[in-house]
Amino acid sequence: MSWTLYRHYKGNHYLRLGLGAHSEDLSPHVVYRCLYDNPEARTWIRPQGMFEETLEDGRPRFTPVARVRLVQPEDNSTVLAFGYDAWGEGKTLPEFISGYDQSRNHQRGTRYLLETLAGVPVAGLNTLRFRRGLMGLASVATDPVQRGKGYSALLVRATMELLRFSHGDLRFLLFSEVPPSVYERHGFRVLPPEHQCFLPSVAMATGDTPLSVEEAESLKTYF
Repeated sequence: MSWTLYRHYKGNHYLRLGLGAHSEDLSPHVVYRCLYDNPEARTWIRPQGMFEETLEDGRPRFTPVARVRLVQPEDNSTVLAFGYDAWGEGKTLPEFISGYDQSRNHQRGTRYLLETLAGVPVAGLNTLRFRRGLMGLASVATDPVQRGKGYSALLVRATMELLRFSHGDLRFLLFSEVPPSVYERHGFRVLPPEHQCFLPSVAMATGDTPLSVEEAESLKTYF
């Protein structure tokens, strides 16, 4: 299963979730999710013909830019290698990739990747479901030759919105090894010092309320 990301002609990005039928005339409508903060709504529907139409000036209303899909076994060696330069710790690349076979989070997580429309994988991440309403993001990495193009940011937000659509409102946790501002744009905030167990990796979470005791315990199971 895959989901296509689109750029609206005004610049914002959206994740196409699928097609729905109008209850009265069965006309097809595209269901899609905005990949930015919107106080009005996150999920939208639009008649398929309007979603796919070309504007009077010749521009498409929505232009496909990439796809998100689940990582398959044959993708593992490619996607896991994206983080080798940051997390290799002196291992050879084959040793680094095979090391994930002993990783509890790798075994129980669900990995997503972002690929170009030509099918080239460019970024990946792992999702960890800790409990109802609480999800972790881990191993966010981009192919070294594709960095600086915003691919990881697109994948992070698309995955978050896909999971929110599927599971309702969620709180997300992660550890940032890049400037926290990279994730603050997606609603994350740096947690208080008592939750910083793995510095220099900075613990962050979405939501405005303090972590509960149970949520804080989940931070300890990342590594």
